[in-house]
Amino acid sequence: MKKMIIVLITLILFSPSLLWATAQIPDSLIYKGEKLYIFSNPLESYFNEKNPRPDHLFRFSCTACWRGYVATWKIEDGELFLQKIVEGTCSSKAKEISLSHIFPDQKGPIRASWFSGTLRIPQGKQMLYVHMGYGSVYEQEIILVIEKGKLVKEELQDNRKKKLPTGDEKTQEELQKLKEWEDSKNPQK
Repeated sequence: MKKMIIVLITLILFSPSLLWATAQIPDSLIYKGEKLYIFSNPLESYFNEKNPRPDHLFRFSCTACWRGYVATWKIEDGELFLQKIVEGTCSSKAKEISLSHIFPDQKGPIRASWFSGTLRIPQGKQMLYVHMGYGSVYEQEIILVIEKGKLVKEELQDNRKKKLPTGDEKTQEELQKLKEWEDSKNPQK
């Protein structure tokens, strides 16, 4: 039993992925006049070799915000815009990060033409809590499909009519997403 505890403690201490095993503070989205929270991080897909991730601006200071920032988005006239970014300090008084640090030749709000993907908006009661990433499951989700910054589809997904995954399945899914995110930050590995 003692050996098992030592092995478990060692795994926890030396596994960087487990340091991030916390539900995350979501970005927010102003949509149809409402402030909603999204289980997606559109800004992450902006960063690549041409647009390196400014880790000096997005410092780690809170396990509930592994990305180091919280962004505010807006859909206006069928297009997605980045309005604001604040430090991911897990504080209600987080300092704003100027958009000009990331988009030096543009003035905000910034049209998110780089983003193609889905924005997941949880709705209703939480049906399953997963202490990692955005793995928790809610009664419904609004799914917004964005292509090159333009809203192309909106659908309502009713999770009450689906078989609920287990907490372990959702945790594994979130661990895989985390690994992919970490790999994308360090492509040489």
